[in-house]
Amino acid sequence: HVYCKDDLEVCIDERRMEQVMLNLLHNAYQHSPENTAITIRVLMETDSFTISVQDEGEGIPEEDIPHIFDRFYRVDKSRTRVTGGKGIGLAVAKEIVELHNGSILVTSQLGAGTNFIIELPFE
Repeated sequence: HVYCKDDLEVCIDERRMEQVMLNLLHNAYQHSPENTAITIRVLMETDSFTISVQDEGEGIPEEDIPHIFDRFYRVDKSRTRVTGGKGIGLAVAKEIVELHNGSILVTSQLGAGTNFIIELPFE
C-alpha cells in the first residue's frame, strides 16, 4: 500500500534515495510472512516530509535496535553472507539519508512488525 496525499517536489539525489527505499523494502519483504502488507506513507510537514515503510513482520528485538544501522550487524546471528544479507543495507541507507540532512529511525514490536521513518528537509 502506498499513501501520499499531494505531489511533492523535493531536491534529492533520486538514485541514492531509490537505493534507500529498495533497502528498506527488501528488508520488509524478507522479514514479513506471505500475504501481509508493507505500507509506504509520505507525509508533508511545514519544512520537511517523512517517508515511512511499515511491515507486519517478525519485528526487531529491543536490544538489537541500537545496532541495526551498524555496518555488518545482523539481528539474526545465524544468518551469513550466504544465507542472508551482508549487513550493510541499513548502514548505507542511514548514510544516504544523513547526506540529505535527514534522519532515519525505527520503531518495532516483536511479532507485530517494524516501521522505518525517514525525515527529510525540503531544501
